Amino acid sequence: MQNLKVKDFMTYDLTFVFENDTVEEVIEILNKTGLSGLCVVDTDLKVVGFVSEDDIIKACLPSYFNLLQTAAFLPDTNLFIKNLKNIAKEPIGKYATKPVFTVKPNDTLLYVSDMIMRKGYRIIPVVDVNNVLLGYVTRAAILQSAINIEIPGEV
Repeated sequence: MQNLKVKDFMTYDLTFVFENDTVEEVIEILNKTGLSGLCVVDTDLKVVGFVSEDDIIKACLPSYFNLLQTAAFLPDTNLFIKNLKNIAKEPIGKYATKPVFTVKPNDTLLYVSDMIMRKGYRIIPVVDVNNVLLGYVTRAAILQSAINIEIPGEV
């Protein structure tokens, strides 16, 4: 398992957004691709941020929501919808996570698996030495790679 590298199981997918793309445009891309998050890149395709579904949802909830950990205490069920509509035309860069955790093509499956388990990442950008986006690693890709590994001595 330690010998398998990111380049062996990553998805070479260059789906990304720019910092000035709107929240609404990002939601549409997330919905169409089925990805749970996207890299935010500059004009050279260098990763400058990452935005997930969670980031957008949290941007629409009152600040006290994180303390409560449940939507049951929201005073108005339309509050989330209202807030989402209010930020729909804003630039996504405002809500992106910075800096971004990334991996390189030669990082090991073991290293990426460890980061996913410890940090709870669903999707991790893969970049080259210049921080240019090459693709993504997802939890499903890691599971698929692990299940297909031949273990010496097992039949």
